[in-house]
Amino acid sequence: MDIYLHFNGQAAEVLAFYEDVFKTSAQIMTFGQMPHDDNFPIDDAIKDLIVNSNLKINETNVMIADSPESLAPPLVVGNNMALVFNAKTAEEALDIFQRLAENGTILLPLEKTIWAEQYGMVKDQYDIIWHINLY
Repeated sequence: MDIYLHFNGQAAEVLAFYEDVFKTSAQIMTFGQMPHDDNFPIDDAIKDLIVNSNLKINETNVMIADSPESLAPPLVVGNNMALVFNAKTAEEALDIFQRLAENGTILLPLEKTIWAEQYGMVKDQYDIIWHINLY
């Protein structure tokens, strides 16, 4: 299963942040880079927005795009989904947790639980909820 996250003009900023946090790089296409199609003209106002991207985090594809209101239903940010990152070491869990928490909100501190050596929940600065696990 892959994940697709939609943003309102912040996709490039979000991608740069996650590339830095997870030490990976994304494949990115903007609306302006799409092949020309007379039936689907692209307004100059959205040419620099991200139409599609793929960021590999561990073995998971996280796709991120902008959803301009002229092309998509209104974007509603909610708490009905979260991303889960399974760390390989305690150091990695702490580093990822702390970096996601910068300018975000710690929902549950990173600590030992009955199901994990370390588990924590954080909402990052882009309102994405993350569960960080170390089994």
